[in-house]
Amino acid sequence: MRMRKLLPIGCLFLGIPFWAQPSWAGCGFPRGAGKLFFSLQPEIFRPRTQFDQGGEVVPAPSEFDESKLSLFAEAGLTDRLTVSLNTAYAFLENRFASGPETITQRNQGLRDVELGLRYSWGDGDPFFSAQLTALIPPGYDTQTTPLPLGYGIFGYDLSGGVAVYGRMGSLPTFFDSCLTFRDYLGYPGDRIKANLTAGADLLRDLQIILALDGDFTLGNGAALLFEGEPVQDPDYDSLKLSGQLNWRLGGGPTLGLGGFHYLSGRNTRAGGGVTGYVWLSY
Repeated sequence: MRMRKLLPIGCLFLGIPFWAQPSWAGCGFPRGAGKLFFSLQPEIFRPRTQFDQGGEVVPAPSEFDESKLSLFAEAGLTDRLTVSLNTAYAFLENRFASGPETITQRNQGLRDVELGLRYSWGDGDPFFSAQLTALIPPGYDTQTTPLPLGYGIFGYDLSGGVAVYGRMGSLPTFFDSCLTFRDYLGYPGDRIKANLTAGADLLRDLQIILALDGDFTLGNGAALLFEGEPVQDPDYDSLKLSGQLNWRLGGGPTLGLGGFHYLSGRNTRAGGGVTGYVWLSY
């Protein structure tokens, strides 16, 4: 999640009293020299349906639960150069019937660590950016568990973004967009990710943010197998809608509550979940 308290130069020029930037997109806006941002995001996802190969919603063959706590941090090295870190600690559980018994599978641990370096330019009307992100697996097991925390393969993201401030009537608004090419250095294959984020300050300390995230395979991957069965299959697509309300507490921390829902997909879980947010800016 990305947000800042102080106004960037482009925002001052436009005269728009923003107290926050778009958070999870993080593609267009610079952080600013010497500025720090931290986000803790708990999330619960308990789907009971899935999208099949044709994109139809069908009952899921098992009850899958995922709870995780995501950590995001960002620091402005200069007015144009920003470094970021993103990871999550996840708790996974999967239950399914096997004859008269119910089989329960569990796993937990740290997921991939994403280290990014972003360069931004422009005066805020709009900003442009380019980012390189390294995907680093922290050593979780992929060979002896049916619920791996990831592919366990190094990779990288190449991203480009555009961001702009504006107004909708009397409300200050922002828009951020991001297009990402993801390449794993191994079997998972390549992906294209896209994000559109828009937000508005409803009140001085109350903000609403909506985001649309797409995640699409380029069709050149192979599945991670466990005992001959795929447990991580990159042959999937998804389109997710997210929303959140943020409340800033007296110029200090920001608390948020939101949710998400998968609008469409293929070979992936359907449904939605809830999220919380704690943001700190320095």
